[in-house]
Amino acid sequence: MKVLFISRHNTCRSILAEAVAKRFLPAHFHVASAGSDPKGELPEIMQTYLSAMGLNPADYRSKSWEEFSRFHPDIVISVGDTQHGEPCPNWLADGIRVNWDLPNPLTLSQDPDEQEKACEQTTLLLKHHVDTLSTLPIDSLSAEEIKTKLSQIAL
Repeated sequence: MKVLFISRHNTCRSILAEAVAKRFLPAHFHVASAGSDPKGELPEIMQTYLSAMGLNPADYRSKSWEEFSRFHPDIVISVGDTQHGEPCPNWLADGIRVNWDLPNPLTLSQDPDEQEKACEQTTLLLKHHVDTLSTLPIDSLSAEEIKTKLSQIAL
């Protein structure tokens, strides 16, 4: 099962989603993240936060979803609140697409301590979402049922 998390810049929310999913989803899930307008490097606060999570920030970078044209995700989860109006590449149309709208922790405040707290809250929320995803009987559900259940996770 391949899961692609997307957001516009792939610098915070989708990176956090990728990190949480890689840590907590079963091994048969293959996880990546990307954006429509990637920035290349992660902000310093994200590098620091990933390190605090026990992860190597060098393993994460802001990347274009065009890099994943051969990934063929089964599930595409948009975690950015600005993603809705953007057209996605045709190759993403085959996957189940859902939105887990999350506010960007880095734009909620300019204070680094507040940004870190917001990243922690987003990480906890993503952990809940990912834990729920991991318990779904995906092999016995139709694509529409999976989409419904994944959409309900974010409510």
